[in-house]
Amino acid sequence: MEKVKITLVPNGPAKIEGEIQLQTLAGDVLETKTLTYLCRCGKSNKKPYCDGTHKTCEPFE
Repeated sequence: MEKVKITLVPNGPAKIEGEIQLQTLAGDVLETKTLTYLCRCGKSNKKPYCDGTHKTCEPFE
């Protein structure tokens, strides 16, 4: 099994390195790459992916 590394970028997205599969609640598979950034601030217009909107938000954990 290939290792997957998840790094929480300070006041930014979750950086995921490695092959992953994301599915919606309906079971639809979302496109991913071997380097994926997932939104943690909740403000992205491309959820679940990060679009950089966190740069305009208050700092978060």
